[in-house]
Amino acid sequence: MKWIGLTGGIATGKSTVTGLIESRGFSVIDADQISHELTQIAQPGYIQILAQFGSEILDPSLRIDRKKLGQLIFSSGEKKMQLEKILHPLIQERVQELKQSFEELGKSVLFYDVPLLFENNLVFQFDAVLMVWCQEDIQIQRLMERNQLSIEEAQLRIKAQLPMLEKIKQSHYCIDNSGSEFELIRAVDVYLEQLTGRTLV
Repeated sequence: MKWIGLTGGIATGKSTVTGLIESRGFSVIDADQISHELTQIAQPGYIQILAQFGSEILDPSLRIDRKKLGQLIFSSGEKKMQLEKILHPLIQERVQELKQSFEELGKSVLFYDVPLLFENNLVFQFDAVLMVWCQEDIQIQRLMERNQLSIEEAQLRIKAQLPMLEKIKQSHYCIDNSGSEFELIRAVDVYLEQLTGRTLV
């Protein structure tokens, strides 16, 4: 089974690419979705995060307030590392369970959608890495609109990640999502056809 890491800069359209890949019949494990599940009330991630950062990160219903937590970790490299130290092992354990189950189903290709692939030094785990990127001005605009951020907040979040050019250099294949939706769809199909050696219908 080919094990493909799917990553991209924040707000470059990685989730859109994930959706397109799934619509073509391929399976994708989603790191963010696993993280979300692990941080629900009473789950292992929730308990450890609450113990580390305190109740001020909770909303009135006692769920983790993602905006509060985001502001906390993006303003402090140390707190960001503390959060990753909690979540990374839990996510990796769950991913290995899912990967094994897909392998047992006889899948020939499996994607793992993981935002911080390079930041967490996961490249060596994969047969290949697919990178989604776009021009920085487009990235900033999309992030501001998506998360209701100021330009300064958006730039801070982008700078918290490895520079785009470094990610591109370390990737096996890159998809530019600076253009239209039609161009993105075609780029994804071309990649999948090259990966599998067959034409998509």
